[in-house]
Amino acid sequence: MTLQIISQSLAETLSLGRRIGELARPGQVMALNGPLGAGKTQLVRGIAAGAGVADVSLVSSPTYVLLNIYEKSQHIAAAKTVYHLDAYRIASADQFAAAGFEELIEQDGLVVLEWAARVPELLPADVLTITGEVTGPQSRDWLLTAQGEHSQQLLMQLMSA
Repeated sequence: MTLQIISQSLAETLSLGRRIGELARPGQVMALNGPLGAGKTQLVRGIAAGAGVADVSLVSSPTYVLLNIYEKSQHIAAAKTVYHLDAYRIASADQFAAAGFEELIEQDGLVVLEWAARVPELLPADVLTITGEVTGPQSRDWLLTAQGEHSQQLLMQLMSA
């Protein structure tokens, strides 16, 4: 099951992320792919906003630290913690697994992995894959592909929203 969404601006990319963050249920894994500059981290900023994290200004690329954790707001009942990972600089899937990726999937939050194509063997069977492509200075083409029951439900909700 797939959905293609074109965003014409940063605001539209953030809005897409917000919708995903609002609709995703705890335990959702999202695999982000696309070239440098595709807007993956901006999309994550929107996801974090929609998930109700306490401080969206903390969202940044975890390329050099591997993992950023954005804690859920205590003032929003449906808020979810967001675990933001980046596989760009890892040497092997084993190195990434040793960093605790599989344990994060078991947490009660959203797991968002940038450069997921570098570690496909670590992804669970139920995953929402989001691939961004630069189509202009501000425009992006987003292809969302759902595998597994929860991801398909999320994609159907996005289609009807």
